[in-house]
Amino acid sequence: MQLVKIHCFMLLAVWLATSVAVIATPPDSGRAVVIWISIDGVRPDYLDRAETPAFDRLRAEGAWSSGLAPVFPSLTFPNHASQATGVLPGQHGIVMNSFYDRAAGREFNFPGHPRLLQAEPIWITAERQGRRTAVFDWVHSYGEYAGTTPAYHADHFRGALSDRERLQLVLDAWQLDTGSDQPLQLLMGYMMTPDAVGHQYGPDSPEIDETMAQADAELGVFLDEAITLFDERRDPHDQLYVLVTSDHGMSEVHTVVNPYLLSGLSREEADSSAAELVTSGNVAQLYLLEADDAATRRAWADTIVERVREFDFADVYHRADLPARWGYEHAERTGDVVIVLHTGYTFNRGAHRVHMPREDINAHLGMHGYDVVDNPEMNGIWVAWRYPQTWGGIEIGPTHSLQLHATIADWLGIEPAPAALQDPIRWGEATR
Repeated sequence: MQLVKIHCFMLLAVWLATSVAVIATPPDSGRAVVIWISIDGVRPDYLDRAETPAFDRLRAEGAWSSGLAPVFPSLTFPNHASQATGVLPGQHGIVMNSFYDRAAGREFNFPGHPRLLQAEPIWITAERQGRRTAVFDWVHSYGEYAGTTPAYHADHFRGALSDRERLQLVLDAWQLDTGSDQPLQLLMGYMMTPDAVGHQYGPDSPEIDETMAQADAELGVFLDEAITLFDERRDPHDQLYVLVTSDHGMSEVHTVVNPYLLSGLSREEADSSAAELVTSGNVAQLYLLEADDAATRRAWADTIVERVREFDFADVYHRADLPARWGYEHAERTGDVVIVLHTGYTFNRGAHRVHMPREDINAHLGMHGYDVVDNPEMNGIWVAWRYPQTWGGIEIGPTHSLQLHATIADWLGIEPAPAALQDPIRWGEATR
């Protein structure tokens, strides 16, 4: 783990070396109320293509970056977990949107329960230190973690809700929270539509521009109502902090790949107790479960690796040989073999050849999951805004998703979780 952290810090140093340092004068001491909204799948260029007056205001009055690097793989569940915890997937354990757990002996698909998260998320960090929280539809926020529970949370994810309804959950909790001497100080919400539209129509489609305009309008209404609630309740020196982030970007898909035909693992083997094959986007993990010993398992893995290396559009790794900077090796949840497709390729079990044009099959037109070092389109965005004292419009250079946990902790005036990356995003001597 120490080696992983060293590589992580080295990579962060490269990103942060070009960051802009601007002095931000801190306000007089007062209570901080922090709102963090995640908008799934927003690529930085989306904001320049659509009519986004709410985002324009936040950027003009706040601070922002168009280079928020995701962890690998740049998928929704691992990145929301890393943003919330400040650690890499091999440490928090959410290695893909779906994964197999050897200890549990089962596969988890889009798992939301907190018991699967193996690192402390920011809402628990805040609650432990006396900052009450309301968190809705962040992965792994649906209840107790290590004996601590958010003051307000959903019991499960409801896919039928609109983004406007999801944001309203946050406002409703804040509005109803009148019976405590300690007010809510961290409120978190989630919007999902841009990601879904990017998958369906592709990131360069006019549908994305329309979706971003709609998302911006919903965000604008939410902000107006949040400011009203804050003004009704604040003391003279209190400050409202708003952070809007995306978890990853999106790339066009041109080719689909059948994971069984690529790996040489038959459906019968994968559907039996001998092995498990799990895919999310462009990443496949093969868990070889019934090899008699380590040597037999290694030999089977070697056969698969040699097979995949015949194709120039995929990288393949034994678990022990994964790039250290990914911090991706988990004893129970990372496969014995990990296959990563190059940009423009995605897995599709319905493909009837090893690989075939996307147009020949009903498949996603957009995908993410790729390594941001190889594919900058995986970068996300963040925009920070403070009220009533603003920052004045500061563009920040490259930043990393692991910094967000510590940034929120900094605004709340608390310590980050012990395992989290301890470096908040700063634009000058102080951001509070």
